[in-house]
Amino acid sequence: MKILMVRSPLVAINKGYIGYGRARVNFSTYQSVTDIVQAINEKYENGIGRNTNNISRFFNLQKGDVVVVPLSKAITIGIVEGEKSFDLNLAKDKACNLIAVNFFRTVDGHILRIPRKDLSQGLESRLKSRTTISNLNIYKDEIHRIIDSIESQGAYKQDTYLLEQIAESEINFKNNLLSAITSGKTWLSAGGNGLEHLVKELLEAEGYNAKIQAKNQSSDIADVDIVAQKIDRFSESYLEVQVKHHHHISGKHGLEQLIAYETHDSENEHLKLFITTANLSESNKEYATANNIRYMTGDELVDWIYDQLPKLSFKTKQLLGIIEIPTVVKS
Repeated sequence: MKILMVRSPLVAINKGYIGYGRARVNFSTYQSVTDIVQAINEKYENGIGRNTNNISRFFNLQKGDVVVVPLSKAITIGIVEGEKSFDLNLAKDKACNLIAVNFFRTVDGHILRIPRKDLSQGLESRLKSRTTISNLNIYKDEIHRIIDSIESQGAYKQDTYLLEQIAESEINFKNNLLSAITSGKTWLSAGGNGLEHLVKELLEAEGYNAKIQAKNQSSDIADVDIVAQKIDRFSESYLEVQVKHHHHISGKHGLEQLIAYETHDSENEHLKLFITTANLSESNKEYATANNIRYMTGDELVDWIYDQLPKLSFKTKQLLGIIEIPTVVKS
């Protein structure tokens, strides 16, 4: 029996599934991971990249395996039933390839949420990993204790209800914030400058030394908005960032600006990062990956803002229109 952490959207979880992307390939029609990898390499310009292990772990889940899905301030646990299916309607959620899972639920049918604060420090830290799928067998004793407790004592309806309310409030907050940013209904300075200062502050909250670059640095298309570096006892990290304040879909221009930009530092590896308040087409995502550019779309940007709220200045929160007041949840 395997125990895996699997990131999956609630829209799939609530229906009794975990989901994975790759909408051009229906995993349920293939017999092996080798065949799926071959199909992905044929149907996607940039092939499978570094995702072979994730796809292998997902496809090879068997009946009786345990999956742990991270949620907002919580986890949910399920036992794999194993049936594979495909739902193209979930492609936008990167969850069209599905595996049936029997999730633990409350007496009224809601997904049971276990607060992260109740987990060991080691397991809670592992859940912060941004990988889509990872092995949790090292925590099997702790996870089995949680399962035994659920099965013997029943669901903790109060904890689950409160965590549901928190998750719903977080979703509403993030949706409203992204809408305000993309529509220009915040107090950030116009022309992209305000967004650049916001990203600079977010990078500094992550421990980077960040600097906004002068405009028109080059006579050609090459351009970056922010350079950042983080150096500690064990590692060095260098970023070159292009920031776009767009609505709906960002085009290829910002990516081409990063591609054309050449650093004068030949001794260190520099990571190029494209951040947009909008989204990217699948073809431009593939184009970015092919040119070793990481990208962050609007949804991911507001996730980042939310995670770093405690470290953002009061002034920046004001500019974003964010106020923090206690809320009473009705029973």
